[in-house]
Amino acid sequence: MSFVHRLLRKPFFGRFEVPWRMPEGESERNWQRVSIPSPTGAHLAGMVGEAQGEPAGTLVLAHPMGKAAKGFWLRHGHAELFRRAGFHVLVFDFNGFGESEPVSFDYPADGLAAGLFAQSRYPSLPVGLVGASFGAGWGLCSMAREASPYRAAVLEGVFPSLPEFWRHYPVAYACLRASQFIWPSMERNMRPESHAARIVGSPDVLLIHGDADPFTPPAHGERVLRAMRGRGRGELWVLPEVEHTFAYRDQRDAYAGRVVPFLRKALQRA
Repeated sequence: MSFVHRLLRKPFFGRFEVPWRMPEGESERNWQRVSIPSPTGAHLAGMVGEAQGEPAGTLVLAHPMGKAAKGFWLRHGHAELFRRAGFHVLVFDFNGFGESEPVSFDYPADGLAAGLFAQSRYPSLPVGLVGASFGAGWGLCSMAREASPYRAAVLEGVFPSLPEFWRHYPVAYACLRASQFIWPSMERNMRPESHAARIVGSPDVLLIHGDADPFTPPAHGERVLRAMRGRGRGELWVLPEVEHTFAYRDQRDAYAGRVVPFLRKALQRA
């Protein structure tokens, strides 16, 4: 990792650079570790868990920003939900998080690499994406890249642009605003709202937002949904009393009852 990249990462992600641990109560025996080559040059740490019963598809789970990284999906039960519902699951760490080396800010390239890896591992099955916050934004951007394998996506707490997300973190926000003058193309090329207008393959997309989420309120989902009009079949689902990234934690039955059938139907159509 270059000195410049290491320096630029610190205000945004420095507090998340900690040794990764398997979430308490989860066993390594339930997972197969994999290494995913990314166009960024990183080797992304991932784990594959196979479906219980006849598989309906493969899901790539793109984590939110945080120390747990890919462990978010294990800790809160999403991975178990999807495996029991008949999906193979790939969880992975974006570069610079969890067990993946820090190399680049091109996180959409990591999301694309994970999707292509899932497709190559189970070539007879359609591939879907489930992302939360950080993972939802960059996952959406990856869906605008020509090789995207994603035929369905569930994106929770997606943000329209970096400034609108980082404005809640004063130091990082100040650094981002400064970077817009020093390196303006970087922020312009990393706006999920703009990429939503260019997603490929006409996927089905379910956007989830909680009305108790101060970071990515439902208005953000409304903007992304408008932007993707004509590029995919989009839906916006607003959940009451749900905080940022915690739709499944706060509304387990509602989440399972909406998300699993959505993915089954969308991937069958693919």
